[in-house]
Amino acid sequence: MRLEKEDIQFIDDFLIYKKIKHLDIRVELIDHLATEFEDSSAYVIIEDFLLSKVNFILEFDKKQKKTIHWSYQKLLWVQFAKFFYQLKFVVIFIALEIFGYIIFNLFSLKTFSFIWLTTLAILLLYPIYYQIRYSKALKKVQSMQSLFSITSLPSVFLYTFGVLKDYLFETPTVLVLYFSISLLLSLSAVIVIENNRRKIIEKYINLVRET
Repeated sequence: MRLEKEDIQFIDDFLIYKKIKHLDIRVELIDHLATEFEDSSAYVIIEDFLLSKVNFILEFDKKQKKTIHWSYQKLLWVQFAKFFYQLKFVVIFIALEIFGYIIFNLFSLKTFSFIWLTTLAILLLYPIYYQIRYSKALKKVQSMQSLFSITSLPSVFLYTFGVLKDYLFETPTVLVLYFSISLLLSLSAVIVIENNRRKIIEKYINLVRET
């Protein structure tokens, strides 16, 4: 049987009742559930059908969150790798290394570290502007939340610096490597966010129109 618009809305309300709060995941679930009910369900009443699918719904939500999360984590590492083989990013990498080398030789290790910490902090704070600007979208779209969470990995370098600084100051080579990796990961996160945030917002707008 073909579902009416009221039936689709009933499915959406049911998913919200079951605490499936992210719009992009709900839309996927609605499409799946509506198709299954129309094509192969033995149930006549849609509420009975939905009650029989509660475990599937909760499991789908859990798996989809993980899938979305790891898809952006993968994009982060793919972008990081591009700094070593894709020409325009290799140029950026070399420029950063030259700039870092100049600063390293001009200033003390503490000043060099302060410059690095400031640069890293700026890169890590960068997504906050969009988090504020798109706050409503963030609450409703899992993809946006997962996108901004990719900054959690490069932020580890910022948090652990205080613990490792004595060792790093004693081994300048490791210090430079530590700073280089952290900056490249942070810059990679910014690039991934810039490449994907507009797509997610456009998708969000389209999903809102459909619901």
